[in-house]
Amino acid sequence: MTKFLFSVVTLAAVGIGVSSCVTTNAEGIQQTSTTGLAVSGERTRVGRDWSLNPDCGMRALPKVRVIEAPKHGKFEVNPEDVFPNATGYYRKCNTTRVRGTAEYYTSDKGFFGKDRISTRTSYGDGLIKDNVTVITVVK
Repeated sequence: MTKFLFSVVTLAAVGIGVSSCVTTNAEGIQQTSTTGLAVSGERTRVGRDWSLNPDCGMRALPKVRVIEAPKHGKFEVNPEDVFPNATGYYRKCNTTRVRGTAEYYTSDKGFFGKDRISTRTSYGDGLIKDNVTVITVVK
């Protein structure tokens, strides 16, 4: 029952902001877009994903798949402990570290400008979300 199980995705980190643009494609997959800021050549966390039970424990480890890799850097996904940034009922879980995934971007040395990453995340309960992150890389 969705009443008892909840999955959520939030891309948040220093320099990352979630846009208000959320749509659903013809397949029923939610699509979001985010923007970020990174320093050239520095590894920067550009996202985190988690899936929670009502007791704030991990429901499942989200699986993140790259649809479009960045053209001017590298993208990595690591399973690690994260603090959720949930809203509503699950807001109570925001101070509890849970196992999730963290996503990192590192631009090529000397690259400045915009780069883009597209991912698809599956939360293990039928929820699937696509996200496009546009990163502005600065000196």
